[in-house]
Amino acid sequence: MSEIKKQINEEMTKDEKRIFLSSSEFEDKIEKIVKAKLKNNKELEDKVVEITRNVIAQLYKTLWLKKAVWQSGVVNKK
Repeated sequence: MSEIKKQINEEMTKDEKRIFLSSSEFEDKIEKIVKAKLKNNKELEDKVVEITRNVIAQLYKTLWLKKAVWQSGVVNKK
């Protein structure tokens, strides 16, 4: 996160920060910087995949164990 802050500080002066603070242009600049950092970060991508895999596995286990509760509500309607 500090790299992103550093890059933002380097690219923008204090006046620009004050002017753009509530504008969509400022938001777009920040979004562009964050996307660039996330795009090339293999470690972060691997962590997101791991978290997602764990969440889906836990959801599946929970739904399987509690299927008596939700399965009765699922009906096939014409």
